[in-house]
Amino acid sequence: MITPHGHAMMFDTGGTGDDKFDIGARVDVPYLLHYGVHEIDYIFLSHAHADHAAGAGAILSRIPVKHVFMADEGIASYARSMRMSDGNPLLLKFSKSEMGQTISVDGVTVDTVYAPSYDKADSATGNEVSNVYLVRYGDVSFLFTGDLVKEHEEKLLKLRPNIQSVVVEVPHHGSETSSSEAFVKATHPIYAVYSVGADNSFGHPKSSVVDRYEHIGAKTLRTDKDGAIVFRTDGKKLTLETYAAGRILH
Repeated sequence: MITPHGHAMMFDTGGTGDDKFDIGARVDVPYLLHYGVHEIDYIFLSHAHADHAAGAGAILSRIPVKHVFMADEGIASYARSMRMSDGNPLLLKFSKSEMGQTISVDGVTVDTVYAPSYDKADSATGNEVSNVYLVRYGDVSFLFTGDLVKEHEEKLLKLRPNIQSVVVEVPHHGSETSSSEAFVKATHPIYAVYSVGADNSFGHPKSSVVDRYEHIGAKTLRTDKDGAIVFRTDGKKLTLETYAAGRILH
């Protein structure tokens, strides 16, 4: 995300669970440099799973980053995902994001609307600790949900019942573990964005989840079909461009 005066922020970085393909080095860094990003103010990580955080390692080693916010999992979890040693000084840039925390840059606000505490009894998959970040600029908003699961969607809605957002990054890549009817109705996005790989082995996004969002009128955007998805806004109007279409669509 690039602010009106050129400051940069990231929300998750992608990644893989092995070292065969370093998304940070081969996708994230070239993409950032293409858009003229030579310094990042903040990286907001939803949780430590490799497909959300592993790319941060290459970014941190190649582009100056001021600070990284993480979920309540402990720094060792992130070091493992990024394949860093526990003593790497780059880890000093990390701190836990606190619920209710607000950061503002150039009129763009980032609210940590959900940041659950780690609970060993409630951490069967690791998705249960996902942070959720709400970004606002003027009348336009983006909700970044990580792998938020239904049980924690319910907890979020109790804390923030008015969570409607123009753009929603659909939780857990469109898995049936997430996107309850209550969550879909409360967020009520214009655009539902699915971050998924082509022909992924999980079958994400699930058709039932896509139907749920489309039923309330949300437009579907998928990285496996649309490629890179770029939104631009002045705080009032929102334009959309996808790599697959190669042009502004809305």
